[in-house]
Amino acid sequence: MEEEVSALLGKTITFAEPETKVLSKEDFFAEPAGKSVLAHVQLEGDIEGQGCLIVPVRDAIRIGGTLIMLPDSELESVISEEEYTEELEDSYGEIANIICGSLSTTFEEQYPKTFRLVRTEQEVILPVKVDIESDHPVADGLYYVMESAMALEGTEMGKLQLLLPAASFGLVEEPGKDDAEKHEKQAVGETDTTSTADNPQSTDNPEVIERENAEPGEPAAAIERPAGDGSRSPVSASAPKKSVDLKKQKERIDQLLANCLDKVGEEVGVLLGGTLKVVPEDNIVLNKEELLEQAGGKQVLARLDVRGDAEGESYLFVSLKDAIFLGGTLIMLPDAELEEVVRNEEFGEDAEDAYGEIANIIAGVYTAVFEEQYRKSLGFVKTALETVIPIKIDPDSDEVIPRAIYYLNAGTLHYNDQELGRLQMAFPAALFDLEALAVKDTPQEDTAAATSPVGRDSSNEQGTPAPAAGQSAISPAAGEAAATGSGSAVTAEGSGADILIFTDDDAEAASIGTFLADQGYGARILHYRDGVADYLSSRISLVFLVMKEVNEQGFGMAIKLAGSGLQVPLIAAGPAWTRTTVLKAVKYGATDILITPASAEDITEKLKNNLVRKAA
Repeated sequence: MEEEVSALLGKTITFAEPETKVLSKEDFFAEPAGKSVLAHVQLEGDIEGQGCLIVPVRDAIRIGGTLIMLPDSELESVISEEEYTEELEDSYGEIANIICGSLSTTFEEQYPKTFRLVRTEQEVILPVKVDIESDHPVADGLYYVMESAMALEGTEMGKLQLLLPAASFGLVEEPGKDDAEKHEKQAVGETDTTSTADNPQSTDNPEVIERENAEPGEPAAAIERPAGDGSRSPVSASAPKKSVDLKKQKERIDQLLANCLDKVGEEVGVLLGGTLKVVPEDNIVLNKEELLEQAGGKQVLARLDVRGDAEGESYLFVSLKDAIFLGGTLIMLPDAELEEVVRNEEFGEDAEDAYGEIANIIAGVYTAVFEEQYRKSLGFVKTALETVIPIKIDPDSDEVIPRAIYYLNAGTLHYNDQELGRLQMAFPAALFDLEALAVKDTPQEDTAAATSPVGRDSSNEQGTPAPAAGQSAISPAAGEAAATGSGSAVTAEGSGADILIFTDDDAEAASIGTFLADQGYGARILHYRDGVADYLSSRISLVFLVMKEVNEQGFGMAIKLAGSGLQVPLIAAGPAWTRTTVLKAVKYGATDILITPASAEDITEKLKNNLVRKAA
């Protein structure tokens, strides 16, 4: 394929080492993908069937435009506008013919049965909009899928995907072989099934749906909606929900949101006349309190109306200084003036209007990606901007944003190699059918609820206190302390903690905690989501903040600790410190810095400098 296509184009095209798998039509077309060109492929000879060849529409344009020798500037313009003209369709069709011919030749030489692949008509599709139950563009069934990343003269492109009917090549059972058995089972099932009205196990019951989605061996759990006055709903669906595979749904949404952040960087960067990148964080499920606690300092909140198959509101958070910087950059403030207004947090009317346009672009990006790559029709429209201080918002009311379960899509902004703060998009988890993640996460992560006085019993059958869910059992000496607080207790005598370790890096926190225990200190490992005020007391002598990465999320935790009335030293620990991040940490309340992974000598030095060891 490389040789023959390159020869025709007069430029070098490369196909990466292919990935292969067998997928159903539903699973293949459920994977997020943008507008694509699908060329139908007919198998003729000893093997018969229908397959297809799929490439992103932009790549079909680039390949076809290269064949007809469009000037580079014109080619880039046509690619950006996705103008797949009749001329480009014909030229790309010739390339698809060459690819099918190459495949036919290879099979002829190396496969026992004789057949050929013939490219027929082609069409532009949106993969996730394909009707699975129809025979268009291919019949429902199992397909052998070959995927290969393409590059043309060093320009990286998307993947070429070849779908061939798996049964035709003996890779799966021939369709119909198990149909009789399946129909027999269905017939038996019908004789035992009562009407929905008489059947409490109807799949309209949300508890049954959740039970069907539970992992093997996992207890069923009903989705618990946040209590509220009902005056504001973060999202409402226009149709009843169907059972979803939670793991697959999360993977799909995560891929879509990653595509969104990439495109935000690309489009906002073009608008600003520079290079903008958004380095993504892991997407996480948070309740309102947790969302506000991790959000950071003063923020500009953009409200985004959700429209389409669901209605409600989503929220874009960007720090006030970053909003001023982005808006000021758009209106081309001189560097010195821009630096001054950012430093003084002067969000003038012009800068605010300019940032509002950037928020519009971001909303448009999320709309475009979901429109092309998600089966539901979802759109996002920026309606208002306001400046908020998250830590001062009441988490127990519907003030500013409703109490709900949110799915957070966040990343760090980098403009022309200058690191800024975080961009945070908070969506109601129900919008993506992911609210059940909060139920699944509770046993592992929501340890404060598990061990609060009004929480569930944390004892095992033998009456021995069980560690709170999510604890890492560092030391068997945790004993009594583990039963009375969140996180992992690491003590020498089990007499209680005098050092707290807040972390998002369990491995490094465990290492530090174990060292402290060996030295005779009591320590408790907590996570960012744990309530700070619940664990600060007169017995606490020192707090470690252990970060997997030194970033805004960690600094947000430092602000949270400082705002709680912390009266003891705070050691900020993390890798790859810079002068800027050290100054930030100190600004937000750190009294000392520890570089991780930390040695015993480093930890000992920090202890010596920051606390008088308590007597055992």
